[in-house]
This record gives sequence, structure tokens and C-alpha cells, in this order.
Amino acid sequence: MKKLHLYIPVVLALLAIAPGCRKDVLDQRSPDKLETDLYWTSKERALSGLSAAYSQVEGFVYWDNYVEARSVRSFYREDYVEAGDDAYNYSWWIEHYNFNFTSGNYAIDLLWRENYRGIYYTNQVLENVTAMKPEMIDDASRNMILGEAHFLRAYYHYKLLVDFEKIIIRDKVPLKEADLPKGLSERKETWDFICNELKAAEKVLPLRSERPDAELGRVTKGTAQALLGKVYLYRAGEDKGAATALLTESGEWLGKVTSSNQYHLESNFMSMFNGAAKNTQESIFELQQSSDVNNGAAYGSYLGDWVAASQMGGYGEIYGTPRLLTEMLKEGRTASDQLYDHRVYASIVFNDPYFNDGTTPRAYGYTYDDIFGAGTSVIAFRKWVPASLDRLGNDNAINVPLIRLADVMLMQAEVLNELGKSGAMDLVNAVRDRAKMPALNITGKAAVFNQIVHERVMEFTMEGCRYYDLRRWGLLEAKMKEAGRSFSADKAFYPLPLKETVNNPMAQ
Repeated sequence: MKKLHLYIPVVLALLAIAPGCRKDVLDQRSPDKLETDLYWTSKERALSGLSAAYSQVEGFVYWDNYVEARSVRSFYREDYVEAGDDAYNYSWWIEHYNFNFTSGNYAIDLLWRENYRGIYYTNQVLENVTAMKPEMIDDASRNMILGEAHFLRAYYHYKLLVDFEKIIIRDKVPLKEADLPKGLSERKETWDFICNELKAAEKVLPLRSERPDAELGRVTKGTAQALLGKVYLYRAGEDKGAATALLTESGEWLGKVTSSNQYHLESNFMSMFNGAAKNTQESIFELQQSSDVNNGAAYGSYLGDWVAASQMGGYGEIYGTPRLLTEMLKEGRTASDQLYDHRVYASIVFNDPYFNDGTTPRAYGYTYDDIFGAGTSVIAFRKWVPASLDRLGNDNAINVPLIRLADVMLMQAEVLNELGKSGAMDLVNAVRDRAKMPALNITGKAAVFNQIVHERVMEFTMEGCRYYDLRRWGLLEAKMKEAGRSFSADKAFYPLPLKETVNNPMAQ
């Protein structure tokens, strides 16, 4: 994150050579062993360790993990997309689109590894910063770092639990080989662990306004509150018997975020996804990227090339479907300026007069026909594509909002609606207003729910939400069938990676 360089701290031990045969010479520390008591000796070292803990968020520091594996997991399992022709050259990609992946799939293995690597680094921070002596670090810095580490440990476990039916809770650094084999925990136990970690973080983390500008991107109290709200909402979808209590808890945490006055909807919707803006007033948790290449840093990515249609100069790995376009345009040209919902134009490029106005070429300085050809019907995505097509073919520092205020508002609306409370449509209409869409006066639980489903398509297409939304709503199988996709209920979660079950017999 900002001011925390993304590298894994390494300690170089120096071997002192002295003449003679004295006991103190024979009693040496091993030069090839990282001694924790030699490393964790200052606030700067603690921050360096925290940087390593942040480094595994979304697998960003590795090409395979972030550009390819994360994309096929996050996007190919959604019902409103189709894979591009090139994707069929990579069996480990297309297995996600066709839902015929197995335990040996590379993207599944990477998901498991990157998050447990993050957990390992985070456990190091929690154990070693806690043990640092008072003269090494002040209490305020210690508490801040520990709060961030608790959040990250929760986040990594959460990222695993939403994709695997059962996972291993790793809450300590293994000291010996015998500590490595460990069994799977029940979902409730893991959810409880995640919630407890987030609550521990929330108690000590600062508000966003209390962070100096140089620390934007590091987690805050609102980050922990928002994820708690999301976790309890997801749990309610799984545990119908306890749904009311879980939804109530979710609403309380989400309400803390919306009432905090720390976040506001960003007026320029598209700027959050094309590199034009970073850490906006809407951002609650955001994957940080930077064009700063000093000291060998490389914190940009080629995600835009992966997403951009081949006709635009990208790799052409993913396109929208006619079903997506139908959903996004279904309210018609009802925006205040007689256009479609403005989120449509920021999310996709499609054959429409808006994109074919030669006097105002709105498709990256071109018309739709210029790029795709007259009479075509290509639906190309815009999120994560740089603001200028000239930037394709280069790494681009486009931050990725992982939690933002609009998500919190629509989740809170969903909670209020499910609990039969008022206020759901007020939140929905506030989100719609940003897109120049008229306020709606919808009543009835089912009707409000359907509108929330629509709003989440409008807001979060290509943000990796749709698959998990459909699953928690119980709509996954039906929507995949509607899309003509091959899917079976046993593919709702990933199988444990083959390497894990081979190396850890207890993970069965």
C-alpha cells in the first residue's frame, strides 16, 4: 500500500569470524537462518513486515495470479460474459467458463497459495509485533499495525471461504514440520473466526479522515465495518435458520459506514476504473497500483490488455453478451438527459448512437463503427481499460476498488428490505441519482429485491460480484441455465487443490 513498499523483508545475517577457539565463537547464530528476534526490532521493520502482509492482496504481485488467474475466476464464472476466442488456447482458463474445472486447475491452486502466503506473512506480523519491546515501537504504531494485520488475516481467509466450501484456519506461524498438516474447519467456525478478526481490527483502526494522505490505501475502521457487513450478509444467504439475526448484524455494521460521513459517491463513475482517479471519496478498500518505477518497483499491470476487445487493440479475452445489454438497457432512455443509465456507457461499448456520434466520438476518441465496423454487434467491456487506447500494450497503474460505498449502500438496502424495514429504496435511489436515473417508488419485498438485483448489475459488472451474488440468492443454477451455460450444483465451490490434499492428508 502507499508508503509501504510491496516487498518481502529479508534479513542478511553476517558471520563474524574471530581467531582462536573460544566458546562465544562456537556459539554462533546460523548465517542462513532468518532470526525473528534480529529482524523485528523497530517500527520501520514492523512496517516492512506489514508491507509483505499487504503484498498478497488479490495476488497482485504475480502476473499469472492477477492478470490471468484472478480474471478467469472473477469474470468467466459470471452469466453475462462470453470468453474470447484466444481463451480456448488455455485449458486452465476455459475450464472456469465451462465449469469443468478439477482439483488440478492452476488458477485454483494459485488462489489457495496466494491467500495462504498472505496469511503466513500476516501471522508473522501479529506474533512478532506483539512481542516487540516498548523501546522498539510506540504503542500507537503497534496497535495500528496489529489492527491492519487482523483485517488482512480476515480478508485472506474470507477470499478463500467464498470459493472453497471448507478451508484451514491458520492462526499461527508454523514452527516445525509437524505444525503444517491441519484439518479443515466447518464453515461456521471459519466465518466466526473471520468476524472476530474484523472486530478486533475495527476497534483499533482509524477513520479514513484520520489517515494522512500518504497512508491512503491502508485499511481503516470503515474498511473493517464494511467487510463485516458483507460477511454477515453472505452468512445470512447460507444459514436461513439464523438469517434474521445475521441480517440484523449486517445492517448494523453497514449502517456504521453509511452514517460515518467518511465516504461519498464519486460523481465521475468511470474514473474509478480507468486510472483517471485513485482512492476516491467512494473508496473503502482499494488495490493500490503505481506508475512509480523507482528502485525496481513495478506496481502496474496489463489487466486492461486482457479485458480490452481485440478490435480495440487488447487481447480480446472477454466480451459481454446480448443478455447483459438487454438487462442494462431495460429501463430505456430515462436518464435526465434522455440517455440510457449513465453506468451503461461507462461499463461497455456497444452499437448505439451515443457511440456513433462523429462530432463527439465517445469510444476512446473514435466512433463504435470506427473500432468495430458498421453493422456489428460486439459488446466490449470498458472497466479496467485505460482511458486512452494508446496505453494498451503497456503496464497501467489502474487501482481496483475492492469495497466501495455504492456496494455498502446496496447491501444495506438489501438488508432493510429482507428485514421488512423502510429505507431500502432511499438508498437505491441515491445510487441511481449518480447515474442521472429517476427516483423510483417501488413497494413490495419481491419488487424491491428485483430492483436491487438490477442495480447491482448496473453498478458492479466486471467487478467480480455477480457470481457470489447469484449463489447467495439461490439463483446461480437458474441464471446459468438461462445463459445457456453448462453448470451443475457441485461446481458452486472449487475443489480443494490437488497439491493440498496430496501434501496435507488431514485436508480431506
